[in-house]
Amino acid sequence: MAFLALASQKSLLTLQKNFYQFQYISIQNQIQAATAQMTAIEREYSGSNEDCTDDADYIYYSDLSDSLETEKDSIDSQLTAIENEISGLKTLVNNNIKSSCTLNLISS
Repeated sequence: MAFLALASQKSLLTLQKNFYQFQYISIQNQIQAATAQMTAIEREYSGSNEDCTDDADYIYYSDLSDSLETEKDSIDSQLTAIENEISGLKTLVNNNIKSSCTLNLISS
């Protein structure tokens, strides 16, 4: 019966993993939007002698992109940890089911 508790824990971790995957994709989209804004600003400055890296909006989007990249890396690490836990729980569930079946066969 322990495998039922383990299977429930695995399901909970799978839900958590799905949430992190959603966050990861959302952050990727935000990074793409910030990069698009930076590219647009670069195009505006391309015909002039001024440097776009001094533009306040460019600096904002650059900092935002850097911050989002850091958050994305953090979520990626959390996803890896959760995937490892899920994998471990799968093994435990399978082993517990096999043990339970073996005990039932021996007891019969």
